[in-house]
Amino acid sequence: MSPKRLVLLVEGEGDVEAAPILVGRLLNEYSAYDAVFLDPHPLRVSSYSKISNNDFGEWRRFLQVATKRKNLGGCVLLLDGDGKATVPGQPFCAMQAARRLAAEAQQAGAGSLFSVAIVFACMEFESWLIAGVESLVDGTFADGRKGIPKLTERVPDNPESAPRDAKGWFRKVMVTGYKPTRDQAELTRLVDLNTIRNRNMRSFRRMEAAVNEMIAAIRSGNHAITPTF
Repeated sequence: MSPKRLVLLVEGEGDVEAAPILVGRLLNEYSAYDAVFLDPHPLRVSSYSKISNNDFGEWRRFLQVATKRKNLGGCVLLLDGDGKATVPGQPFCAMQAARRLAAEAQQAGAGSLFSVAIVFACMEFESWLIAGVESLVDGTFADGRKGIPKLTERVPDNPESAPRDAKGWFRKVMVTGYKPTRDQAELTRLVDLNTIRNRNMRSFRRMEAAVNEMIAAIRSGNHAITPTF
């Protein structure tokens, strides 16, 4: 079987470069390139509130764009889990949002023509990097910078719940400040994934599971939608 394409759909500008680095590292760890190759050009979809517009028509439209890429095997949608209320009077729930997106993806061919996995990073992609920040201290960026020569802030006990502004946290600890488009990919390249895993972050475990689910679906030829709905 020739390898199938895995397309990423992401939220922010920094994610466009950082998410392929993270997923590429996971695919390497899982020795998955016999079955999967990573599309180097993620689709930037903006936030959950954006793709839920027009009764989720925007989400289905992005999936239709992905299907135009040759040899598509699966898609992984990665969004921040810090969404605002989407139903009047009800707080945002990442699991409910993921299940709704999964259900709507079926209308665009997911489950029959290709596989889809939906992941919410809690609260942001950078929250995962905070979980591994000890491994980033004194790391050298590709441009020669030492982004975090030493930690000046206490590492949160549970980065999935606080700080609410993970990007702002990095602005405090990085000597040059933090810009997602400049720094997010470099931090993702340098961070030790086992350090993140040791923080037992549910959303990161979900990310790893989603990638594994896409690999398994592509290898088996049985298209999957995850989470189930």
